[in-house]
Amino acid sequence: MCISQGGAADIHAHCWANHILGNPSHSPTLEILVGNTEILALEDTHLSLTGAEMHASIDDKVIPNWSSFTLKKGQHLKLRYASSGLRSYLAIKGGFKATSVLNSVSTVLRNDIGSNLQDGSTLHNNLTDSSIHYKRVPSKFIPKYNSELTINVISGSPSALFTQTFTVSPNTDRTGVRLFTDTPLPSGSGIISESNPLGTIQLPPDGNPIILLNDRQTQGGYQKLGYVTKVDLAKIAQARPGTILRFKKASLTEAREAWIKFLKFFI
Repeated sequence: MCISQGGAADIHAHCWANHILGNPSHSPTLEILVGNTEILALEDTHLSLTGAEMHASIDDKVIPNWSSFTLKKGQHLKLRYASSGLRSYLAIKGGFKATSVLNSVSTVLRNDIGSNLQDGSTLHNNLTDSSIHYKRVPSKFIPKYNSELTINVISGSPSALFTQTFTVSPNTDRTGVRLFTDTPLPSGSGIISESNPLGTIQLPPDGNPIILLNDRQTQGGYQKLGYVTKVDLAKIAQARPGTILRFKKASLTEAREAWIKFLKFFI
């Protein structure tokens, strides 16, 4: 049986949420889509929040995004609807406790692994170090979730991929980001079904590309136009419907160096 990859869609925000708490980069975080979330602390807890701007507050007092903070017993953390970006990442000192399946604690609903949190769900952490240090992500590492993006692509074709603009469709989820364009790309007859790496740009018969994300199907037979670089996938994960995308060719060497630099910092 083949299962989807799962994991944080925005690896940049996920890793920073753990980093400013002193957690290992692979520690579980909560991926919060769009917002409208409230959390009650059952004991004093040290947390961090990164990613989309959801105007977080503790008992109606606004707290900064991309920072760590303490939520004391009885206090409420509230997130409003996102005003920029799509996904926030909430981390806890020591990492959240979660059941491991196939050596991963990721939730992948399409494979019936894990589940979405419901009203009244209780979370615990694996606290081994009770020291507290308040930190904020340096401003140069805090992305701006713009309404127009340029995305780096490896081995892209046809040339129209790099000369046209595309718009993120509302029909988008963790499986993939669907795009549409005024002039659909010419699609081929398809290929023999093969593996779908993270960031694959597929071209269905309608000529509107799909960028495959973490919960993608493991195999597919649509034509492949290229692959979004690992570092730029974080931008794709935060792209709201209506965002304008342009693609830019990147060399395999450039993409590899950028990813290695990212890994060396967090691991």
